[in-house]
Amino acid sequence: MNSDAVQTFSALLALVALAGGVVTFLSLAVKAAWAETWLATVRAYGVWAMCAITATAMVGSLYFSESVGYAPCKFCWYQRIAMYAIAIISFVAALRKDNGIARYTIVLAPLGLLVSVYHYLLEWGVFNQSSSCSVEVPCTTIWFREFGFITLCFMAGCAFIAVIAFSIALLRAPTNSSQED
Repeated sequence: MNSDAVQTFSALLALVALAGGVVTFLSLAVKAAWAETWLATVRAYGVWAMCAITATAMVGSLYFSESVGYAPCKFCWYQRIAMYAIAIISFVAALRKDNGIARYTIVLAPLGLLVSVYHYLLEWGVFNQSSSCSVEVPCTTIWFREFGFITLCFMAGCAFIAVIAFSIALLRAPTNSSQED
C-alpha cells in the first residue's frame, strides 16, 4: 500500500473515531433506547476502543514520520506525548479490565485536543506561526490535506474527541449500588 492510500485510509479511520465520539456525546445528552444501548456498549468496550484508536494513531504517526518522511513539528510532538501515553495506559487498563482509566484519559485527551485544535488553526492561517515552532519544520507545514480538510493534526483531534467522549461515558456509568435500586 502506498502512502496516498494510507493517508486516505487514515483519514477515514479518523472520521469513524470522530463519529463514535459524536454519537457518544449525543447518547449522553438524550434519553432514548438507542442511546442507552450505545452507552452500554461503550461502557463494555470503551477502554478497548480507546486503546485501538490511540494505538492506531500512534502507529500511523510513526509510519508517516519514519516510513514516509513527514517530519513532525513541535506541536505534533506534544500531541504524540498525549496520544502515546493514552495508548499505553489504555492497553494496560484494557488487559486489567479497569474502566477507572477514564480518570486519567479525561485529563490527557483534552490537553492533546487543545494542541490539535491550535495546530489545525495554525495550518489554516487563523493564527500566525508561533515562535515556538522550528524553522526546519514549521508548524504550518501541511504534509497532506485529505478530502480538502483532514490533516495529521485533525486526525489526532478526532482521536482525542473519541477518547474524551468514551471517558465521560465511563465516568458517568451507573454504579452497582444504583443499579440494584
